Amino acid sequence: MSRVSRLLRLSPTSGVIAGDTGQHPRCPTATGTDYFSASSPKHLPVSVSLVTLLLLVFGLISGTVQAAVKEFQQPNAYAVVIGISHYREEVIPKVAYAVNDAEAVAKLLETQAGIPRANIKLLTDAKATLGDFRNYFSGWLRMRVEPTSTVYVYFAGHGTPNPRTGESYLVPWDGHPDFPIGLYPLNDLYETLDKLPGKEVIVILDSCFSGVPGRSVLAKGARPMGLSVENPLLPGGKVTVLAAATGTQISSDYDKGEHGLFTHYLLAALRGEADADRDGVVSLGETFNYVRVQVAKTALNELNREQTPVLLPGETMLGPRIATPLSKGDHRLMEEAIQREAVRRAEQELKALQDEERQVEEQQRLKAIQQEIEEKKKQIAEKKKNIEVARVRPYQAPGQLEREIIGQDGAPVVLVPAGEFTMGEGAGTHKVSLDAFYIDKYEVTTTRYAKFLAATGRELPLRWNQVSQASDGERPVVGINWHDADAYCRWTGKRLPTEAEWEKAARGTDARKYPWGNEEPSRSLANYDSDGKRTWQGYSTVSPVGAYESAKSPYSAHDMAGNVWEWVADWYDADYYKSSPDQNPKRPSTGQHRVARGGSWFAGPTSLRSAGRDGVPPSRRSPSIGVRCAQDAQ
Repeated sequence: MSRVSRLLRLSPTSGVIAGDTGQHPRCPTATGTDYFSASSPKHLPVSVSLVTLLLLVFGLISGTVQAAVKEFQQPNAYAVVIGISHYREEVIPKVAYAVNDAEAVAKLLETQAGIPRANIKLLTDAKATLGDFRNYFSGWLRMRVEPTSTVYVYFAGHGTPNPRTGESYLVPWDGHPDFPIGLYPLNDLYETLDKLPGKEVIVILDSCFSGVPGRSVLAKGARPMGLSVENPLLPGGKVTVLAAATGTQISSDYDKGEHGLFTHYLLAALRGEADADRDGVVSLGETFNYVRVQVAKTALNELNREQTPVLLPGETMLGPRIATPLSKGDHRLMEEAIQREAVRRAEQELKALQDEERQVEEQQRLKAIQQEIEEKKKQIAEKKKNIEVARVRPYQAPGQLEREIIGQDGAPVVLVPAGEFTMGEGAGTHKVSLDAFYIDKYEVTTTRYAKFLAATGRELPLRWNQVSQASDGERPVVGINWHDADAYCRWTGKRLPTEAEWEKAARGTDARKYPWGNEEPSRSLANYDSDGKRTWQGYSTVSPVGAYESAKSPYSAHDMAGNVWEWVADWYDADYYKSSPDQNPKRPSTGQHRVARGGSWFAGPTSLRSAGRDGVPPSRRSPSIGVRCAQDAQ
């Protein structure tokens, strides 16, 4: 909410503050037309609280206190009510509810607060120019206000900060935040009002001055600013300020109540729901406590933000006025509110139990399906049926290609013999010939990587603190960047495979789509994100290496599709397949991204294709990227 520079000191901050941001239907804009109804006011008792008068302005005392409201008069009070929804400059965002709010306040000032119609000036949209501001604040009020007068000023529209001086401004209909000369300084407003001969001034500002979207705008190139409440005029002065939120919060609209969130609960409080002691009277303290709690709770639970109403100059400065009666309470409304809250909580508890029941049923169903799958696998194994699951004949690797040796790091490596294979897919499909090489049978595990860390003192991978060697030792290491992967492979006496080597090791020579053939992926063949809902749940998210025996490649390399992406040596080139050599193609000499292959637990089924590829910044550490090493066959 807004403050003047003497009430609010602007200081650069990263905090978020905004005004009302909801979009709601708008009523036709009023511009001072004669829609007020006549009344027969009586003189106001001197002992009536200013805060009570303010609340009467909003029409908050209703129902059981309508008779008292009708008798309430302020014949010497004056009000300037401003609401700007649409600005002349189209680049300035529309302000939801501003004109509506101003119209409602202006009417209630006459019908509920007893201010004569001639003493109220309603300025909306094009009738609220900078000239109008000056005329009514410095001229119209000064010529009319008497020593016994109470002055009300209401503004709903955009505020803006000056990023150079920190001063706050109201934005008139014809103003623009880039040109301070066309704005109205809040400092001037407060100084002008303070000099009026009246006894009290009540200012209601439904605006903010941080520059964050909402009821605030910002000069081009400026950064949002935060607000802190410091005003030497308030203690002992004639100014009282009612604010729907602190200076670093958003004042929210509440669609469910078709009001601002603050006003919604202020209305409820003054109708009787805040009568905590059930004495038939709602006091200022009861109202403030009720509104503060209800607004904060609803803002957090339903709008996912913080909002805490404030009354300035503050509860301690108000003293005995905190017990001022504001309206007649109705204990029945209080009891109804308690009952509604009990029903709401019961409904929430029931919904939570229903959700839990559905989850249990889904888990039971999943378990039954998994048992059925396992039983079906056993039946197939027992009957020894040779079921063709691929759309092409499975690759039949010659016996000598199954040859396997142990690498320097103790990890098994499998031979990929020399020869030609089909690389790429679609328009990029072409024949490539490679020399023989070895590639790790499995992705590098956390156990093997832990030995590398202990020997080299290299920086720990991302999420390494979640590794349990007892339970995760055979799961692939993740959270390493390309430089980590390259360093590990060199430490073991190996190297990263080239992109062409990786693809041949994954698909063999028959141009199959996946390591296991052409059958589309399923959770029985790979660890991947089949429904787009997976998130990291610790190292149990990745499967132990070799968990999908039936999905291994023609050369017995496991997990070449899914589980974790695997770094390869090449720089990424989107047109690689169009220009790569056909004999032992090497990586491009430069680039911005390195190639990762094979898809992962976080990737969809299309990323599991053996020809699939992605470019990743070499410095990135991700819980979905690991490594597999290769070595020459000599």
